[in-house]
Amino acid sequence: MALTRLKSVVGVGIPDTELCNAAVDLLQASSPEFLCTHCLRTYIFGSLAVRSIGRSIVDEEAAFCGAALHDLGLVPAYLGENRFEVDGADAAREFCSKHQVSPERADLVWEAIALHTSSGIASRMAAEIALVHLGAGLDLLGLGLDQVPAQVVEEVVDKYPRLNFKAEFHQLLVKHCRRNPAAQVLTWTDDIARAAGCTLHGQPIPTVSQLMEAAPYSE
Repeated sequence: MALTRLKSVVGVGIPDTELCNAAVDLLQASSPEFLCTHCLRTYIFGSLAVRSIGRSIVDEEAAFCGAALHDLGLVPAYLGENRFEVDGADAAREFCSKHQVSPERADLVWEAIALHTSSGIASRMAAEIALVHLGAGLDLLGLGLDQVPAQVVEEVVDKYPRLNFKAEFHQLLVKHCRRNPAAQVLTWTDDIARAAGCTLHGQPIPTVSQLMEAAPYSE
């Protein structure tokens, strides 16, 4: 199903530029529909969240590309050997280079994606980076959802449905962890990897406490 190209949702304008349209084309060509709608909800919710804390987006194209492409590292075309945020950021940088985006702006997109799961860091950086972090956190974990009016949430979900997102995204993360367990160590997905029975060198994914205990120091 083709993604609906809207001019705005709940007062959030959707950038209608060649670059942003190309980002949507890439998203749709590479990702399942439930992930496509999540990425667009991320932009809308992130925009609302950034406004609510009194910050302004300077580069709307970079913010939109960061949101639209933030989960590329989880889809087959862009799977790598790093944590998925970094693989996705690398893919987005390649996309930016292909579309003659300046290195400085491409770096902004890269950081927005690479840091989108970095709580306590992303929200203190450029507003474009904060947008992707806040929007993804709201849509995935409900962080800050209680601050969004119910009718606003309903309209966003009506325009870009969730499509059994919780279960589908969890399974996508499980597949990622099983394919690349080493990249989950010391990341937020390590508990998903352990719950999925992933092993590293024949042992369960270690916790921070276990790594500290195993460190080659006497005390």
